[in-house]
Amino acid sequence: MHHLLEQATDILMHPIKELHYFDTLYGVRPANALTEFSLRQLAREIDNIISAKSLKPFGKRYKCYLRANRILATTAIEKVDYLDLFRPCLLGKALVGEVTPEYMLLDDAAIDGMRSVVGEDAGIILICRNPVKRLLSAVKLMNVYNGMNLTQPQADAWVQRMIDENSTWMQAQDKYNDYEQAIARFSTKFSHFIAVSYDEMIESPISVAKSLETKLAIKINHDAFEDGTKKVANDLGGNLQISSEIVAFLKDRTAEKQGFLNEYFGREIVK
Repeated sequence: MHHLLEQATDILMHPIKELHYFDTLYGVRPANALTEFSLRQLAREIDNIISAKSLKPFGKRYKCYLRANRILATTAIEKVDYLDLFRPCLLGKALVGEVTPEYMLLDDAAIDGMRSVVGEDAGIILICRNPVKRLLSAVKLMNVYNGMNLTQPQADAWVQRMIDENSTWMQAQDKYNDYEQAIARFSTKFSHFIAVSYDEMIESPISVAKSLETKLAIKINHDAFEDGTKKVANDLGGNLQISSEIVAFLKDRTAEKQGFLNEYFGREIVK
């Protein structure tokens, strides 16, 4: 969604895809996790600058990227002004945005706090995906991003261990799959809230674009949006698959959540 809105609208999407501002502010994410993440990004960019044979003038988006990371790495989140993280790109931009999945885990009090910062008229988008497919995608992402290099048997063993131990990772996946509660919380706090089916976004992007335009009162370039959805499919992790036995267990585990999505969107959420 970050890529789609950046490509197909005039919204200033923050160059840091996931700011993790509100989830850190309200204790969903440990403060040190954001500090360490921002420091790693700064270190990487400094290394790139040092190793560059020549430097082109820094554009505003890159300055915003560096500035926001510096602020988040060195300032207590309670002292950070949310809108200030978007400077120096604010001039001439009527709308700003970011994408942080952990926001769906905010409770009512935290959502009230978010609303006091971004305003009741802020647009809130929640992408809903088949719970099993979303969980398996999380496994593939973890495998790639953490350099685990799991083989097929190792991946099965890792997921099975997470299930058997009811690990904190597994409990987190259950929370991420609880779209019903997230929809209930955010839809009562924001009039411009919309839940989007991942399936429909891939299969019928123009329909979704029109729904977003209506609900969020924004203008979307339909051609750019449709073109962007072709790049959305998450193929990280290559051919890594989880055994049919584990998949069957996960389907049973998430059956109630799957049933809610089917009813909410009036179709089976399968992808």
